[in-house]
Amino acid sequence: MSAFTPHKLSLREITIRYPNKATAVSDLTLEVAPGEVFGLVGPNGAGKSSLLKCAAGLLKPVHGSVWCGDNPVTNNPRLAAGYLTLMPDPLGVYNDIMAAEYLEFFAKAFGLSREVSKSRRQLAVDRLGLAPWLDHEVETLSAGWQRRLALSRVLLANTPIVLLDEPAAGLDVSARSDLLKIVRGFAAEGRTVIVTSHILPELEELADRFGIIQKGKWVSVSKDQIFFNRNDLNGSFQKGAWTLECSSPEAVRLLLGEDKVQQLPGSNRLRILAQNREEAAEQVAMVMRAGHKIYHFEAETLTLAEVTREALEPKT
Repeated sequence: MSAFTPHKLSLREITIRYPNKATAVSDLTLEVAPGEVFGLVGPNGAGKSSLLKCAAGLLKPVHGSVWCGDNPVTNNPRLAAGYLTLMPDPLGVYNDIMAAEYLEFFAKAFGLSREVSKSRRQLAVDRLGLAPWLDHEVETLSAGWQRRLALSRVLLANTPIVLLDEPAAGLDVSARSDLLKIVRGFAAEGRTVIVTSHILPELEELADRFGIIQKGKWVSVSKDQIFFNRNDLNGSFQKGAWTLECSSPEAVRLLLGEDKVQQLPGSNRLRILAQNREEAAEQVAMVMRAGHKIYHFEAETLTLAEVTREALEPKT
């Protein structure tokens, strides 16, 4: 495939209103870099799809601008199409044509020359494993293969920015895993990727950075923090608890005090409660000084689902 020039995507102070004057998105700003997968999280109706459609030029903002690198593409879907590809939800695949015809149709829609069209279609077939299904009608394909076929648009268009709206919706575990590997591959090539998904465990593994949107606005996950990354999930977003596996669980419970230690059901592991890392470290030191062996010790961290749930819960 011919090389593309990486471009960051910048959404600047975007406000979108529906024809009934209801606000879909309110003053949102987001910048995503080449090679990054950004996970856009939020409940139904939060404004996620509207934001992606605006980036693609399909929805006109009442305020704000969309930039692909240094190029303004606001309200210009034809110009935007040269920089980004949107995989919408629902897919909008054509059911009454063969998979091979689907590829040919979109190659023509992207204005590819015959030579480029042939090479990119072959690349899409090889990379997405579509060869066994080329002579099948799209409507006969499983949901997973329909989504792979829809992803062929990304390879055909070969744009530096990819917007994926619920790409894993309706797929089984195996199909989701395969699809997410493909998406990760887009980022590895240097593409800028935004993904929306309600399947948060998979999104947690896929995305590098996250943002939560509700009622068209960013939701803070902590004081003065809107965006967060996988390192935050694995480190700084802690539950104030640590898991400890040691040689004498019952003795350690008595040593540290039952108000500080909980037995984890169905295991010999203990849950150590502490205010901070220093207090947790001192508790471990006490256990070692008492002559007990420590086999495992780690901080309990929040998952993306837990962070999202806490962020979206009404504050009292």
